[in-house]
This record gives sequence, C-alpha cells and structure tokens, in this order.
Amino acid sequence: MLKTSLNRFAVFGGDMRQVYLAECLAEKGYEVVVYGLCESCKHLKIREASSLEAALKYAEAVAAPVPFSKGLLLISEEELLKTLKPGTWFFSGGIPAGFCTQAEKKGIQCVDYLEDERVAMKNTLAAAEGILAEAIIRSPRNLFGSTCLVLGYGRCGRTLVSYLKGISCHVLVYEKQEKEAARAGIRADQVIRPGELAMALQESDFIFNTIPAMILPKALLGYVRREALILDMASAPGGVDYEACKEMGLSAALLPGLPGKYAPASSAEILAEKIERTL
Repeated sequence: MLKTSLNRFAVFGGDMRQVYLAECLAEKGYEVVVYGLCESCKHLKIREASSLEAALKYAEAVAAPVPFSKGLLLISEEELLKTLKPGTWFFSGGIPAGFCTQAEKKGIQCVDYLEDERVAMKNTLAAAEGILAEAIIRSPRNLFGSTCLVLGYGRCGRTLVSYLKGISCHVLVYEKQEKEAARAGIRADQVIRPGELAMALQESDFIFNTIPAMILPKALLGYVRREALILDMASAPGGVDYEACKEMGLSAALLPGLPGKYAPASSAEILAEKIERTL
C-alpha cells in the first residue's frame, strides 16, 4: 500500500544501490522508471527509459546517485535543473548548496540523504564491514590480535572501532576533538594525542583513516612500517599522501563508495526508508 500520494519515481545512474533502490520502490507499489543504471533491474514492473529526459518527464520524485557527482556522468547540473519539473522531489547524497538554491527557485524540493543522522549512522555499518573486508583481502596478516590505528572518531570511526574490538584487535584511536576523544577512551584501548601519532604509526599493523583532510603527509608516513597496511575511507581525495606511499613502498588504498560495493541491498533499503519517511 502506498504511503504517499506521489506515485511516479525516476531512478538514474550510480552503482548497485540504485538498482536495488529501484527494485525496492517497485516492490512497495510505486511506478518506477530507470535510466543509466549499472545493471538491469529484475523487477518486471520497472520500465527502462530511452533517455534521461524521458525518465524524468513524468517523475514526481527523482532518486539520483550517491554521491550526487556520479549523476553528472549522465547529465550536467544545468541540464538536470532544466529537465526537472517544478514540484518534483529530488533525492541524492552530497548535493551542492548551489544546486539546491537553484532547484528551490524552480519549486524543486531537494533532500540530501547524507544530512539525515539516521541514514548516516546506518551507512557506517556497511562502510565499516567493507573496509574490514578490504583489510582481510589485502593483507597476509590476521586482523585478530593485530594493532589497529583508527584516525578519527566520528560516525565511521566509532562504528569501525566497535567492529575491531569485537574481533579482539588492539585498537588505538587518534582524535583531536576533546569530546570525541573522551568517547573513544571508553571503547578503544588507547587514545592517541597529536604529539603521539608518530609512535602510534610505528606500532600499527593496520591504519584506518576516516578523516577527510591530509592527516598522513610524507613526513608522518616515514614512521609507518613497510609491512603495515593503510586503508583510507575518507571522501576523495582522502587523507593520505599516496605519491609518497609509492615512493616509500607502502601499501595504501583510497576506498570510496564502500556501502555501494559491499552492501548495496542494505544501503538501498536505508535510502528507501528515508524517501518514505520524508514523503
């Protein structure tokens, strides 16, 4: 049974989250048109449009990719604004403020998934599980019993620390904010202060970055052991000097979009719940 008078959805672009989101909305009884998805939908009632303009023509609500920038692979911001009808609800993640301003002038209501605390917290589960999967794949060492340094104790950092403690890792947390550092002290084995970061890097088998700023420049990378693994889940361009890592022979990887890669179905359900909660 539909929970809103809006019935026609357009879903376009992005990763597997968009495929599962389209199918989830169709299962709920919405009329769904898709375009430019990375894979065909299996739900028989989903219609594939011949162009993005055709997909958006009759849509009352539009689900664009997460992040918003992935949608620009199919259409420019200017063209998207021209194509969207007044009165449309527009859902995406990381929507630029300028786009929202122009959309609102046209009578389009923008909803940013990532500004919703419930969505953000649930997404950290998929992100944490994804980065742990990457750690297992990329390292010849067990996570169990290893020393893990987590840079940052925000939403992602808190969830990641809980997972690491659950598999008996020795967890160090680097956090400059006093309030978050105090929280980290309850869950982690040790909270690292700014002057102690070099020593913590020397001790760590796995280094996980969640801070969206340059936290590991070349000078600090000199303290990282050659056999250690650096995994960066911060938004691009990340917080690690990757050129310096190559020069120094260190293993490091920037890993954006983990929820879409490792748990697209669960992530899509979170987005669908946010859509229905909003409408």
